[in-house]
Amino acid sequence: MAKVILIFLCLIIGIIIRRYKILDEGAAIILNKILIYISLPALAILYIPKIEIKSDVVFPVAVMWIVFFGSIGFILLMKKIFKWDNSTTGSLIMTSGLCNSSFVGFPVLLASFGEEGLKTGVIIDQSGSFFVLATAGVIVSSIFSRSKFSLKEILKSIIIYPPFIGFIIGLVLRLFNITHSEISDELFTKLGSPIFVLALISVGMQLRLGSLKDYYKELSIGLFYKLLIAPFIIFILYFIIFKQNSLTVDVSLMESAMPPMVMGAIMASSYNLNPKLSNLMVGVGIPISAVTLSFWYYIIKLI
Repeated sequence: MAKVILIFLCLIIGIIIRRYKILDEGAAIILNKILIYISLPALAILYIPKIEIKSDVVFPVAVMWIVFFGSIGFILLMKKIFKWDNSTTGSLIMTSGLCNSSFVGFPVLLASFGEEGLKTGVIIDQSGSFFVLATAGVIVSSIFSRSKFSLKEILKSIIIYPPFIGFIIGLVLRLFNITHSEISDELFTKLGSPIFVLALISVGMQLRLGSLKDYYKELSIGLFYKLLIAPFIIFILYFIIFKQNSLTVDVSLMESAMPPMVMGAIMASSYNLNPKLSNLMVGVGIPISAVTLSFWYYIIKLI
């Protein structure tokens, strides 16, 4: 419950900072750079070497990839219908395709399924969400942030992007079974720990509820996919087609129904992918998800 309260508290703090001009106008951009250049790479280096992939985690890990690639297909279809520009398209893919699997997800899973459910949630967050953000998320952001397609420039943008560098370092450590010492573990934990609070404050500082009238259509479509279509896809695949019925699959469905990931919006903003819409997806999506998550939990209990 404390984490849920903290989410709204940080968003409100960010709104107050902007409203009363406590910090300079560009402060949110500085916060984003701290998160992108320090905290997110630190978490990649910290967590990726600790990931253990086993056969029983295939379904939960696959969820995040299914949701993300589903968002690419769905949002590109909407782009053709509504003639969206690349900035809006990239923003919606990054926010509707990435799930808030930890900051919102963990307290919801703990309340719904107890500690066993939370364990699966941690696997989904570290092996699924984080991998998607640091790889496919960087690629998508790079592609849609450019007016002209240039493979050389896109590859350069990906290679020098700090979260991707952190991902590669973490992956090398994992491949060579290099574990963190007590000192390095604490060091990278401290560097990564501000990410949750600072990211939410940054979103609050950039949240313009007055922009709702300008982006209500895009916002509605993005949240419709994230909160309803994405979990429906997982429901059909896991429960109907693969006929799975376990706590792991229940948790997987609930994680797929989580609101947009805060760091997805931060990354989209850092690439200048319609920052107003990106932050609206998070700011509006989190409270609405309280209703949709209850719906999906009820569906699970009926099965």
